[in-house]
Amino acid sequence: MKLLNRIHKKNILVVGDVMLDTYYTGEVRRISPEAPVPVFKKQGERYALGGAANVAANLAAAGQAVSIMALIGDDSYGKRMKELFSETGVNDSLISIWDRPTITKTRFLAENNQQVLRLDVEEGQKISEDVSERLFSTFESVVDDFDMILLSDYMKGLLTDGFTQKIIGAAKLYGKKVLVDVKDPAFEKYKGAYLLKPNQKELQSLTKMPVSTNEKIIEAAQYLMERAESDFVLTTCGAKGMLLVGKGIVYRLDTAGKSVYDVTGAGDTTIAYLTAGLANGMYITEAMKLSNFAAGIQVGKVGTSAVHLHEVEKTIHEGTGYKRKKVFRMNERKALAELLAQWKNAGETVVTTNGCFDIIHRGHISLLEEAKKYGDRLVVMVNSDASVRRLKGKSRPINKEEDRATVIAALDCVDAVMVFDPLMDNGMVTEAEIGRFTPELRKIAQEAPMGAVKFIAPDVHIKGGDYSADQVPEAVFAKKFFPVSFIEGYSTTKTIEKSRVQ
Repeated sequence: MKLLNRIHKKNILVVGDVMLDTYYTGEVRRISPEAPVPVFKKQGERYALGGAANVAANLAAAGQAVSIMALIGDDSYGKRMKELFSETGVNDSLISIWDRPTITKTRFLAENNQQVLRLDVEEGQKISEDVSERLFSTFESVVDDFDMILLSDYMKGLLTDGFTQKIIGAAKLYGKKVLVDVKDPAFEKYKGAYLLKPNQKELQSLTKMPVSTNEKIIEAAQYLMERAESDFVLTTCGAKGMLLVGKGIVYRLDTAGKSVYDVTGAGDTTIAYLTAGLANGMYITEAMKLSNFAAGIQVGKVGTSAVHLHEVEKTIHEGTGYKRKKVFRMNERKALAELLAQWKNAGETVVTTNGCFDIIHRGHISLLEEAKKYGDRLVVMVNSDASVRRLKGKSRPINKEEDRATVIAALDCVDAVMVFDPLMDNGMVTEAEIGRFTPELRKIAQEAPMGAVKFIAPDVHIKGGDYSADQVPEAVFAKKFFPVSFIEGYSTTKTIEKSRVQ
């Protein structure tokens, strides 16, 4: 997966609620004689950027030129935050001082990083109209300097309904996409944003709809997308991964994390890397994969911390992240449809070919490698065991469909394998669609991948042998058809015969 060679420095503005995360480390060895509470003996402390500040830190770690617009207090914690912004490479020139303390979250961590207490200091009232107007005036003066706008709403007073809507409206006037990490259950606040990212619980609050299954999450996300007039809704589902719903696309990813140590900050990392990918021109599902890798690294860390691009690169190269599914059985059409939609929406050319592929030989490899030359993605349709028996006789196949599909999927030139059976798939082909076929071609069509090719709707369909399009019935469902010559002397039947002679 070549994602990181497409990441370059883009100008991204984060607007949202910032906070300082403080971690006190120590030990608990006894209960207080004054009250039945543990006595925490402090041994160390560290500070980290939290909330929208953590989003900005992750964007900087992803190699982006990031600025942040936020409010902090005129206190020691605010000064510490500005020091951390400087250390992480975040431009804090748009930071303003407000008349309240800097928001802080102090966590007490005992042995094995067990959190025994959290102390929050914050005043949650919304900013005044005067402050809102002043900040918006600043935003209008700089919005055209940025490639993308990210709103990180922690509902701590900055992103009021009016201020949020003004930002989205102004950004759209300048042709800038706005991504929002949402918290407010009133979706009208985020109306018109390009993408909304709730977690599963937040999606339920936003829509008042059940979200217990993938199907229900999709329904709720589609409802939110329509009502909020957004292009996409990305729902993060904790250990279950994430699910994207957009116009004409549904795409799900399993979590890329090998182990979950601490989910603190995972959502910040997800939205940061998603924004970095989109700002660099990645198709949204590619940016989603990138963010999934990063989030998988984040949950293996303790507390809020930035995930650096080199960490993501290492994870991808080691193969420890998400691995795309390549074999799709007959009951997995929906999952294959999602993958096909991703490719087609990205403008990639889809090529199909088919066969039994019972015992793989040089002829098969040559056919598949030649087929891949006709496009960007090659989908190989492999006959089911029942279909092979009808075509080849009761003694076939030698290898089961699962084994045949797995071997084909292992080839670098193959992007997906679809197991098909004409008795099941060809039911989606109408009589009118084959009405112009000759009686001979109708007979061939009974065991041809008619329904499978109609389902995929490829740009190019490849057939091994000396054929014309009017001799291949399934070719009617492809935009183009090309025959590819076989290498003479190779076939599964001849391989079987040779083994029997020996």
